[in-house]
Order: sequence, then C-alpha cells, then structure tokens
Amino acid sequence: MKIQTEQFGEIELAEERVITFDKGIPGFEEVKDYVLIPADTEGESPFFFLQSVEHVEVSFFLVDPFTFFQDYDIKLEEQMVERLQLEEPTDAIVLTTVTVKGDISSATTNLKAPLVINNKKQQGMQIVLNNKDYAIKQALFQVDNTAARQV
Repeated sequence: MKIQTEQFGEIELAEERVITFDKGIPGFEEVKDYVLIPADTEGESPFFFLQSVEHVEVSFFLVDPFTFFQDYDIKLEEQMVERLQLEEPTDAIVLTTVTVKGDISSATTNLKAPLVINNKKQQGMQIVLNNKDYAIKQALFQVDNTAARQV
C-alpha cells in the first residue's frame, strides 16, 4: 500500500504494518490506522514517526524512552494487557511523544502518557501512568540528569 507523508513524501509499506488504535489517540479519536516509520533509513535512531494512513497531516514524532531514561518503568494494568492482547512482555513496544519547539536540544517527551503497541497483533493505545514522577513535558536532553543520555 502507498501512503503520503509530510516527512518522506509517498512511501510504500506492507499492509501488515498498519497499527490500529481502536479508540484513536487523544485529540485524534477519529484517526485509527497508523504506520510506524523509523526516523532514519538504517533504523539505528531511537526516533520514529507514527503516521496516519488516511491523513497526511496527522503524524506524531516519537522516541524510545528507554534510550534516554534507563530507569523508566511502566506497569500495565491487567485490563490494558487484555485490551492490547499482549501475551508476552516482548510483544509490547513503548514509545513516547516528542515535542520540539525550535532547536532539538530543547525537545520534551511525555513520559506520563506513553503509546503502547502490540507488535504482533498491530494494536496500539495511549495510556496514562499513575506515577507522579513522570512528567508530561520531560526534557529529553539534560546535562545534569544521570538518567538521561546525550545523543
């Protein structure tokens, strides 16, 4: 299948790569189908784009939070595990949204509400963690934070 993207123009992807968010993503509830696209062609970057299949203008910049925050830990409630049909912990991909205003060095990520994707069943959802230590706008690049890594 071919889809239009703002970042990469028209790209061709296998139909099996479509990830369905049954309830959409907050603020984009009507948009259900997305594809996950690595930010670089080698796939070595921790950054991704979650691109809507239907709407070229709907795309989220995401990051693997464990690359920058080794202590990041999420606990999924049983209801979430069932909803995503997760059979093994390794079936889950956890990514967080990134906001960049101006320079990438001031980017923030939402550790409070990660996206969890079942990589085997191609189901996804955004969850809100009940952990007061995680911020909605956590600085991604920090000089004095030992839990964060400079890239």
